[in-house]
Parts: sequence; C-alpha cells; structure tokens
Amino acid sequence: MICMESEVSRVISLELFDSRKNPPVLSAFTMSSLNGSPLTIYDALAHIKVVCSKDDALFEKKGAIGVFSIPLGPNDPIYDGDRIELYRPILIDPKKIRRKKANQNKDAELKTKAKERKERKEMKDL
Repeated sequence: MICMESEVSRVISLELFDSRKNPPVLSAFTMSSLNGSPLTIYDALAHIKVVCSKDDALFEKKGAIGVFSIPLGPNDPIYDGDRIELYRPILIDPKKIRRKKANQNKDAELKTKAKERKERKEMKDL
C-alpha cells in the first residue's frame, strides 16, 4: 500500500497591533500555510498588505517589529495566537531626556542656593 502525501493546511490566528497610528489599532486576522511549513513575520505582514517586499523600510529599522514586545526580524517564525506589534520610531533618546531632567533639577537647586547667598550677603551689608 502506497501512501501519498496530502497537502495539509494549517490555519493560525494572529493579532496585529499597530502603534504607529494614532490611536493605536488592534486587529485580528487568520492565515493558512500549506504543508504545515512555518510562517514568518514577513509572510504575515505581506498577507495583510502592510509590506510589499523584504526590502521594505519597516524591516530596515531595528526594533520596529516585535511579537509580545520582543523585537524580531522578518524571517523569524510566528505561531498561532501571536500578537505582531509595529512600533513607533523613537524620536528622542530616553537617556537624553533623563539627563536633561536631572540637569533641570540641579539648575533649580543652584539658583535657590545662589538666591540664599545673595539674601545673606544683603543682610550682612545692612
């Protein structure tokens, strides 16, 4: 008895969270793959027409795509129930923001000390 391989179709359901839009959009979709071959992030994004090719600008930005907040690339596999997330570009480096905030607080402290010294000096002069 000869057993022939039949085409096995695997259907997976995914969610797409696009935070590049304002307000962010969460949408659900399903995909199927023939022969149970693993699906990649590129396959999913091409299926829902977010990207056209693997050379798309979205893939060039490091950390622009992830699954459950883990940054991944276009060739990484996806599984049933995954949430693909498209992230906004970071406009300002978080380190610079913290440094600026710390310096603002320090500037305020130095100004109050200078004001106190000036007041003490004026009190001595009287």
